[in-house]
Amino acid sequence: MTAPIDPMTATTDSAKPELPPLADLPPVEAPSAGFIVQLFVIPAIIVLVVICVWLLFGKLAGGERDAMEYVRMMRASSTNFRAANRAAFELASLLQNDPKLASDPKLLGELTDLLEHELDTVENPEMAQYVALALGRFNTLDAVSTAGQKIDPISALDRALDAKYPTGIRMAAAASLAKQAARLEGALEDSRAVAALTQATEADDAEIRQMAVYALGFFGGDAAVTTLRVKLNDPDRFVRYNSAVALARHGDPAAKGNIAEMLSSKALDQVISLDSGTEKQAKIESIELEALNALQDAARAGRFELAQGLQTELTALTTSGLVSVRNNAQAVLKSLPSAR
Repeated sequence: MTAPIDPMTATTDSAKPELPPLADLPPVEAPSAGFIVQLFVIPAIIVLVVICVWLLFGKLAGGERDAMEYVRMMRASSTNFRAANRAAFELASLLQNDPKLASDPKLLGELTDLLEHELDTVENPEMAQYVALALGRFNTLDAVSTAGQKIDPISALDRALDAKYPTGIRMAAAASLAKQAARLEGALEDSRAVAALTQATEADDAEIRQMAVYALGFFGGDAAVTTLRVKLNDPDRFVRYNSAVALARHGDPAAKGNIAEMLSSKALDQVISLDSGTEKQAKIESIELEALNALQDAARAGRFELAQGLQTELTALTTSGLVSVRNNAQAVLKSLPSAR
């Protein structure tokens, strides 16, 4: 038996130990079709599906989907209320984010005609509510039918304010009239709309009165102002506040009593009832800011009488713990002629 060689004492090549021969490698085989599918084809399909889904959602979010497809689904409301309601909701959302879509006279005409039809039948109040909201999101009032005839969306919204319709439809109609009137910056002096909104300010439902008064604040003309002054004495506090803010934007001294209350943190703390302290504070802040913004609008128009009569309340707010309120109060005071 041969003694093992000590590698530390080996000095020649012949003395190196012989290594055992390597085992034979397995034969190389071509990959099967199944292996290739698993490795390349399936991941490629997954990536393609992801890209398609991404493009689809991008298309829908960008409003590129055919708007008339939504209208067709809505017109088929009687066969599928849920699909029609969803189509109306999605179209209203798209209109808010797509200026091109919101400027389409034919689409506005189709929706106006659809609202008129729904008001005739009241088959699907929820869809009618979404359609009424959609009319307020257009950047034009030049509506035309598919036959090229002019259609009046304001007339349809006026009609939707009638007391015989559900609260949701009436609220949506008032909100859309407010948006259209605000967009035209007081240039919309439509006597029919003012009359319909004035009638809505007498509704039993305080929320309808609040929205109607809010909308009237954006209309021009003496009739709207007259109604707003009357509603300064409404039983509901927020109807009074909405009326006061609308009048304050024009510097109307008639709003002084309600605006003074809106600028008083102490008064608001006593009259605003909310369980959450945080929510209550946020509500008080929003009320004070509404009043301050209205006074700033009046000041920019050169109407200072109302703000001058409220300097005590404004000065008190310059030490408010709310930065936004404090800054706005200081801005109103600085805008007064006596401060220049």
